[in-house]
Amino acid sequence: MSVLTIHLYVAFLVAALAVLAVWQVPGRRIALWVVTVQIALGIAVMLQGFKVPWYHPALAVVGWAGYMAANAMARRNAKRNALIVAVVSSLLILIAYFVGMEAVKNGYASP
Repeated sequence: MSVLTIHLYVAFLVAALAVLAVWQVPGRRIALWVVTVQIALGIAVMLQGFKVPWYHPALAVVGWAGYMAANAMARRNAKRNALIVAVVSSLLILIAYFVGMEAVKNGYASP
């Protein structure tokens, strides 16, 4: 199984978590961990020579940073703001997911 295939399967999990799990603190922590693994896999895919639009990894990293910020905010009694940041981060992650899927579908992501 190639790293790109694993990246694809983890992307399905990331998308599901972005929609279903970020509403609560434990879900955000799990989503953060899975997105971290996904970004590491994405780096491995790019090092193998696959190409994606520049904004695919940028959106993923900004979404990841948003989950980090939401987790920090939740620990400081800013739960409502943490939820807003988590929702915006989820939207960025879902846009990155869509961009990645379109890149693969249209042959852009070939080495």
